[in-house]
Amino acid sequence: MIPDYLKFIHIQDKKILPFLFIVVFIMIGFYWKNNDYKFNQNDTYYLSGIIGILFFNSIYELKAFWAYKCVTKAIDFSFFSGSKLSKTEASFSHPFIASILFTVVFWLIIWISFLVHPAMYVLIPLLAISPIFIYGVFWNLRTSYIKQVATAAVEKVKYKHLYRYIFAYLLLGVALNLLTISPLKHEADFSQRAGVFSARVVVAMFILCCIVLTMNLLFTRLSKRYIFLGRLFLKEIDFYFSVSLPWPAFYDKPLWFRILLLLLIEFVWIIFVSMLLTWSGWQLWFEIYFLICFLPCIGFNYLHVYALWHRDFLMACDMYFRWGTIDKQTHLW
Repeated sequence: MIPDYLKFIHIQDKKILPFLFIVVFIMIGFYWKNNDYKFNQNDTYYLSGIIGILFFNSIYELKAFWAYKCVTKAIDFSFFSGSKLSKTEASFSHPFIASILFTVVFWLIIWISFLVHPAMYVLIPLLAISPIFIYGVFWNLRTSYIKQVATAAVEKVKYKHLYRYIFAYLLLGVALNLLTISPLKHEADFSQRAGVFSARVVVAMFILCCIVLTMNLLFTRLSKRYIFLGRLFLKEIDFYFSVSLPWPAFYDKPLWFRILLLLLIEFVWIIFVSMLLTWSGWQLWFEIYFLICFLPCIGFNYLHVYALWHRDFLMACDMYFRWGTIDKQTHLW
């Protein structure tokens, strides 16, 4: 029996809400730890930025997910019969606009909380319930995106190539990484007073890059095949979205070998960058220095994500053609 919409989202929310708590707690926890376990009013911009990016990630693929559910008739959507989407609702439910508004509102809440009570302990309960804020907006936007599926009309493909899709994902991930590690610029281990070409700074930066890369790789394990299938139904991508893998020789090696090779390259690269900065006498911001040192990991992450999502895209294409055959057999429905 096909479940109705309300029953389905009740089951879905039991998975989404705990996931939001885990992700938000991990990212805010890293920032708190990097900030020497304290918050102040200057942290409001960083905290609201982290929450805003996490919120954007939670809603960006929603319309494609519900397109997959609607087209395959996986759920009874009679709950939305007669519902129409207004122009105002369509504008404010756009992922970028909704995320900017959410970030600004959350920043105001944090700023007012510090203004009323400057102690950091007033912010801890607020951040602890921040996933509830994310879910509240998520719950409302979910309805808007389902309404948009029925009226979605794309004149041309939205994402022409997988590498552009991945670049946007990596750019957002790098921004989240920079916000999370930014408090470390005040740590003695990353101090550039004695120069960046010192064993302490080099080892500390190498360990930091390894930790950030590990977190990035963990979050790439979520499958995209149903998202890609939904985008195929919405005609936001076509069958030329990903036709081949870049640098096939890279994927011939086992994962453990690739990671060991990356660690070696990363360590040598950090030493080279530190030597170059010491020789030139340049003083870079900590975030820029980290970003330059992290470049090999970004390249590895790009190739790793490309392989995963290329496979998911091929699976989505297979499901798309299978659905075309099943849909013609109307006696099944």
